[in-house]
Amino acid sequence: MTLELLDRIVIAYLVLPLVIFLAGWLRVWAAVPLLLCVAYALRPLLAALSAAAKFPITPLQLTVAVAAGCGWTVFGGTGHFLYANFDWHLRDAVLHDLVASPWPVGYGLLDGKESLLRAPVAFYLPAAIIGKWAGLLAAHYAMAVWTAIGASLFLLQVLSLVPSRLSVALPVVAVIVLFSGFDILGSLLNVPRFVFLWDSARHLEWWAGSYQYSSMTTQMFWVPNHALGGWLLIGMLFRDRLGRGPCAVSILPVLVVAIALWSPLAAIGLVPFVIWKVIASATRDGYASVLDPRVWAPALPVGLVVAAYLTLDAGAIHRSLEIGASGLAFDDLAMDFLRLAQFFLLEAGILGIAILAIRRSSQTVLALIVLALLPMVNFGPGNDLVMRSSIPALTVLAIAASLALFGDAPSNATRKKKIMLGCLLAIGAVTPFTEFARAVELHAWPINLQATVIGAACGKYPPHYIAHLSGEAVTEILKEPHRLALGSLGPAACDNPSLGLYMKQVRW
Repeated sequence: MTLELLDRIVIAYLVLPLVIFLAGWLRVWAAVPLLLCVAYALRPLLAALSAAAKFPITPLQLTVAVAAGCGWTVFGGTGHFLYANFDWHLRDAVLHDLVASPWPVGYGLLDGKESLLRAPVAFYLPAAIIGKWAGLLAAHYAMAVWTAIGASLFLLQVLSLVPSRLSVALPVVAVIVLFSGFDILGSLLNVPRFVFLWDSARHLEWWAGSYQYSSMTTQMFWVPNHALGGWLLIGMLFRDRLGRGPCAVSILPVLVVAIALWSPLAAIGLVPFVIWKVIASATRDGYASVLDPRVWAPALPVGLVVAAYLTLDAGAIHRSLEIGASGLAFDDLAMDFLRLAQFFLLEAGILGIAILAIRRSSQTVLALIVLALLPMVNFGPGNDLVMRSSIPALTVLAIAASLALFGDAPSNATRKKKIMLGCLLAIGAVTPFTEFARAVELHAWPINLQATVIGAACGKYPPHYIAHLSGEAVTEILKEPHRLALGSLGPAACDNPSLGLYMKQVRW
């Protein structure tokens, strides 16, 4: 079957940064064969677009998706048209370094060894290319456009699954944008004096302490660099499952590799759903179709290089087991499990049960299993594994909720269940409401056009962004890192205006 035009555009969007990375980071003798591997893996894109595989979107859906995607981007702070959350202070510095320096970006000696920008850079690269030609400010505007394109493509994927009526398109987009777990209930139950500290701009999602599952809008406003890849591949899998857009299994391996460069943790969260898709395809078409070396071999060397780059000096990043973190006594372990059970039920379990009561789906069940297991491990400075690897599973629940409410003709048997699901979604919508409220209530702050990553981190070398090189094999194929001048390490670079505005606004 031929890939539909929407799927081809999504694939091109996801893979373009990988192509830029291979051409920009690797020595020519290594880059050329790997680029050829990517080209071979993408050969389904070159197949003729049949009449039956036309663009599966109506003008109404296109208008709604683009308008919502652009608005979502502006409110999220990309481009600094409105207030941007804390993470943008360091993220702006990453874009600065990618524009200001030849690739790969280095920062001189760290612990007596060369240092290197080692981060999932896919989100930034198209904008950085424009910035090298038109300047850093243009790069920020380009990054906003790039984000809006990704958000619009995802919303188009979801809208392609439901009838093309304004009375359906608008509420479906609202369900996606406002989808969230019950952070307001978690805060009321677990945060002392929360009622007295309530503020419409308060960030609600750390009520569980050491982990969070981010709402769709929180993902968009705080980490679009992590979210977009997971959203778009899950959207492709849903379209394929419902017969709206065939997703060639042969293209999945290179897509997972490409998304790893967007967010390795989101790529980890995608693996169960990709395996689910491969098994379903093999069951239908035979295992020879997925074991064929032409399916996985082109992506293998590219994946090894991307993985080697992303795991450089990974030992410096915090990791631990969450279960048993408070002690090995039975009472401590029991409390850990009870705490995780509450977190799972409030953030995903209750919503998942309500969705399954209307529309049964093995994909939804798989998402719930993933979300139940993830909090047991702690990885990253802010337990990033839970926050970012949960993105694909949460996206499954968001799309499944949309389909449960609007994907089928209403019937008396499900009307009450749909009303119940709608009420649960309304409780969860408090979280995205606070994200939008913060964007409106707090002032936009200017982009720092001089700060490097080291300057923005107050002279530190953050281990989730910077690696020191110790003669790893991948360094043999990487170009020599360019030593970027660190610039100011004082308050002009270090101070985070976003945090200052937030602290003044929210009561403590």
